[in-house]
Amino acid sequence: MIYDSHPWKQDLQRRKRLILKYNTAERFDQNDISTYTVVEKSIFYSAFIIRKLLDCGGKLSDEADRYVIKAKSIKPLVHIDLMQRWPEENSHDWEHERNVTVSGKDVCNWLIHSYLFFTESDEGGAIINFCVSSDYDKNKVLYNISMNDWVTYIEYIATDDIIRTSSYYDEKTDDYIYTRKERGVR
Repeated sequence: MIYDSHPWKQDLQRRKRLILKYNTAERFDQNDISTYTVVEKSIFYSAFIIRKLLDCGGKLSDEADRYVIKAKSIKPLVHIDLMQRWPEENSHDWEHERNVTVSGKDVCNWLIHSYLFFTESDEGGAIINFCVSSDYDKNKVLYNISMNDWVTYIEYIATDDIIRTSSYYDEKTDDYIYTRKERGVR
């Protein structure tokens, strides 16, 4: 359980700043492996922080809990396993990507439990999208998430602040249940 969400949200802002600072053609040109590692770690660490904040119940607003991200879903064409886990021309149905809307929490789960994770870059080397599939759905679907949308989601969660709550005591669970957590911006 997280006691105070503010330091976690500050770290989330730090991860966002690292992505924005390092995800440039100049940085990739200077040292592509080091730069990629900083950006990759920031993606994964931000997913863990967001997921932890979501799981703590009273740390984020209802709007943050229900946040959705536009993505593309791609069906695999081959069986994905340890020997076939890197994207290839014939590994997925790239020509028939479907536009979907997914919950931010689901994206966090896929990243935390990722079996497939790789990025797509522009001509300068900056990452424009990442593709992820969890160990559970690796043979069902691969999701393509825009880096801009991920950074926007990080910012949304990092600035989320609950300004008013409603709750009641539930005797069955012997705990308080939130019925409304109203969003404000920090």
